[in-house]
Amino acid sequence: MIRIKKIAAVAILAAVALILTGCLGVEKVDQYSLVPESTGGRDVEPAPAADSVISLNYNRKYSLNPIIATNHSNQLVCNLVYENMVEIDNNFDVIPNIITDWSCNEGGTVWNFKMDTTHVFHDGTPVKGIDLSYSLQRCIFSDRFTGRFASFQGCNFSDDSLEVYLGIGDTQFVKLLNVPVIKYGTYTVNRDDFPPIGSGPYSFSEDLTQIVAFEGWPGYENLPVDTIYLVEYTTAAEILSAFEDSYIDIALNDPSSYSSLGFASSDETHPYATTNMHYVIVNHESTVGKYVAFRYAMNFAFDRKYFADQLMNGNAVASTVPMYPTCSLYPSALADSLDYDIDVVKRILENGGIMDYDDDGKLEIMQGAPDLTITFLVCSDNSAKNGVVNRFASDMESIGIKVEVQSVVWDTYIEALENGEFDLYYGEMKLRADFDVTELFDIRPKDNEDRNINYSGNTDASFITYINNYLSAGAAGESGDPVRKQKYIDMVKYITDDGGLITIGFEKQQLIVHRGIIRGVAPNAGNPLYDFTNWQITLK
Repeated sequence: MIRIKKIAAVAILAAVALILTGCLGVEKVDQYSLVPESTGGRDVEPAPAADSVISLNYNRKYSLNPIIATNHSNQLVCNLVYENMVEIDNNFDVIPNIITDWSCNEGGTVWNFKMDTTHVFHDGTPVKGIDLSYSLQRCIFSDRFTGRFASFQGCNFSDDSLEVYLGIGDTQFVKLLNVPVIKYGTYTVNRDDFPPIGSGPYSFSEDLTQIVAFEGWPGYENLPVDTIYLVEYTTAAEILSAFEDSYIDIALNDPSSYSSLGFASSDETHPYATTNMHYVIVNHESTVGKYVAFRYAMNFAFDRKYFADQLMNGNAVASTVPMYPTCSLYPSALADSLDYDIDVVKRILENGGIMDYDDDGKLEIMQGAPDLTITFLVCSDNSAKNGVVNRFASDMESIGIKVEVQSVVWDTYIEALENGEFDLYYGEMKLRADFDVTELFDIRPKDNEDRNINYSGNTDASFITYINNYLSAGAAGESGDPVRKQKYIDMVKYITDDGGLITIGFEKQQLIVHRGIIRGVAPNAGNPLYDFTNWQITLK
């Protein structure tokens, strides 16, 4: 039997974030740091205990099926009930889990995965290849994982292996498999149905009021508590109040969201990396966006460190290319060459024929043309995004370009994107762990424009060719990194030379605990509760 520990307080995971293209937030401290913030040398006492149980927040109005769970609190509960096929660390490298070994053919269209056969479901049956195949195919058709497995063609399995076939090669496909595993045949759709059977360290009680330590879990004896209670707090005010009163000891916070919770500076904050990318797109069909010189100049026009360090208060990392800076494939030299420099912007514009023809201090796109005015579209509900755009407007004014900032509500924002009523727009999207940007460049079919988010008006199919060349390059694993990195550089150069995508940076999110109560916390990019077995909870 596990030693029951008297917890100093209740742990609740309040997930308050939603990632949509164009309308959320950002983050950062020391640019690439993922360590907790300092308390500045002050003596901070451990938080007082509210009770002797640990609880997680959940929302009974939403499903606890991990494959379709869209409520973030429920997803976090599921992190303890279900295992992912693999885990992803904060450098976006793969951590083996149920899948322990993998290989692919040249081009990455056929993948072979080997499994750890010691994993057991909560009903005592072993996890097999049929369960991975079943789980993967359910993920393909779920809203939660929309688009992640677009190239999936089919799979075969044995008791201890899985073989996957892709239509478009991806030699980093294994990075996409940080998805939950459920037992074959137990998938449920309705929120009132009992959740699927999992194999994680905890299992659901029959009445779904708690999750209980699973004796079949390899680290059962080391789990910090026997029982975790499921409680419900729905509003931001309720969550914050419960945390301050120590009825919640753990909270998941998206500091970039309009619903970010305001936790005390004495709390211990554990930031972790995400693939939530902030970016700017130029409208290739607008009057000024048609000019390659203008599009290229925009690479140098944004102060990304200002975005990450000041606007996001350290809860983001600056990046000039669409990849998180701690990744092994990150092209540092190329990224540094694209740094913010207004003098470079002006020089590129002048060399491209965009200059002050009539000596009035304003730039024109040609002799006799009116003064250049740029329309910049941004969603109004995020101060950091608007801060980036306003800083850009001020910088452009300094070199003779007027910027009309259109800061509008979400519905108006989407309508303007659809109608092409902008020169630049500020967006946000959650990339996959292989940093595939296909959706931003795939030509939008007239009969199904919801398929992607390419609002640029760009119809150059070469973007997709460069993207696919990167995805299919090299062998699986580190041995293929040199070839893969070069193909990534080729892709980024083509994108930046055209000005097709201006990357601003990536968000970090936060796991917050009361200081002195919980130790050993190690959230990562794929699982905020990663390595829960080794958490240490101090008793009162």
